[in-house]
Amino acid sequence: MNLNDIGHSILDETSTPEALRAALDAFVELCVGVTGIQPDVSFDAWADDSMLPSGVAINPKAAAHCVVDYQRSVVFIRSVYAAITTMEADYPDTNLQVLYAGCGPYATLLLPLLDRFTGRGLNITLLDIHQRSLDSVALLLERFECSHHSIQLINCDACNYRPTQQFHLILSETMQKSLEQEPQFAITANLAPYLMTGGVFIPQCIEVELCLANLANEKVLIDRLPKLAHIGLKATKQRHRLATVLTLSPERAAYQLLTAQYQARTDKIELAPTIVDIPILPNVAAMDLVFFTRICVFKQYKLEDYECEITLPLKYYGLPTLSGGERFDVSYQLGSYPKFNIEPH
Repeated sequence: MNLNDIGHSILDETSTPEALRAALDAFVELCVGVTGIQPDVSFDAWADDSMLPSGVAINPKAAAHCVVDYQRSVVFIRSVYAAITTMEADYPDTNLQVLYAGCGPYATLLLPLLDRFTGRGLNITLLDIHQRSLDSVALLLERFECSHHSIQLINCDACNYRPTQQFHLILSETMQKSLEQEPQFAITANLAPYLMTGGVFIPQCIEVELCLANLANEKVLIDRLPKLAHIGLKATKQRHRLATVLTLSPERAAYQLLTAQYQARTDKIELAPTIVDIPILPNVAAMDLVFFTRICVFKQYKLEDYECEITLPLKYYGLPTLSGGERFDVSYQLGSYPKFNIEPH
């Protein structure tokens, strides 16, 4: 399967889950053959990750492994294609400016699409903190003859990048579930001001919701359902929604960062907290406090509960058994390891 066939299969809305997995596996095989970078979950003490002031930048092998989080890759690639075609229609006489922050070693969310825009070259800026990833992408661009596009590779921390231009499309997917660990928030806050009026930032919106849930029961339900299915709503019957504790969008991120404050009790800079009340329920002591992440990538392309690694639930530890009636402050902490913190109000 060549790169064009891979892109066609991914973009085909009638492709079966098996065909989508085969296309992405073939993409990995092509990239490994050119670059020598083999996907690896790399959970061995974060080996070769970069610890940045605003979060952890996972290493090139771990970034490559994200390709085989199949639903995630499919939804983002389709979103990028839809966004570029939308921008082409909105700006018919303009060379589109595209920024891909955190491109990793394969530029996964853009590379399978480049052959579809040969008639009108794109001006593309690819950023990554790891020079090895950029060297890998350079090999792929040469191998797949992408010279019809103007492509610039920049080695830098996307949280601090200061471009001299604005962009029609900004793309950054640098996150774990519940926006923990990686610098998605900081990158969004930094880059959103460089988006042209009418431009598109991908993802368009990320919401993190705090719920009371029984994760053991949900796991039983999920294990019975097919992979690559839209299954999020099927597992919510025993949940009690508490609050949306963070909405990350390009329109709001810069202001949220500007108004974040240092908290002496945690020695962290935190976004404004959300006050959450725990309801009095007969079974509340047996329930978990759980963060759920939902992502609107672009228009109709969304990722819901359990559909990929970054929308898996995240249980919060560190509080005593709930009895009902408690009130908590839930805040998102910035810094070298971004995460949510829950404290008594």
